[in-house]
Amino acid sequence: MSQVQIVEPQDRFVLPTGKELTLLDVLRFCYGLSGTEIDILMTLLKSSPNRKLSDDLEQELQVSKAMVNRSLNKLLSLGLINRTKEVGNRTGRPRYLYFIPDPAEFKAKVAKEIEDCVNNIRNVVATQFVPPFSTSLVLQG
Repeated sequence: MSQVQIVEPQDRFVLPTGKELTLLDVLRFCYGLSGTEIDILMTLLKSSPNRKLSDDLEQELQVSKAMVNRSLNKLLSLGLINRTKEVGNRTGRPRYLYFIPDPAEFKAKVAKEIEDCVNNIRNVVATQFVPPFSTSLVLQG
């Protein structure tokens, strides 16, 4: 199946190197999210407070069931989305509805976690760029 990109171009910000980034680039970096995981996350955010079955996401994004399930499991493990059992489904395996319960809380959580990510990078820079540099950081001429 071919994947449909649902995320529209975002506002960009420029790094000191001149490279332009978007929020999607930051999500990829700080959370290690794939394009499909970001598409699912944004789809759930845009549809909030409505809930979606994995089948709905498969059809909407035109990706495989395995890819959707793998992505949903990762987003759940990161605490970015929630799920609840579908009411009234009593036959076969349980079906789950996936959702972001409160977009404002979600945005605050992501902003805090991105800030934590940046602070971790600051700490690495502060501890790694202190003379004498380790030999692995020194360029050989």
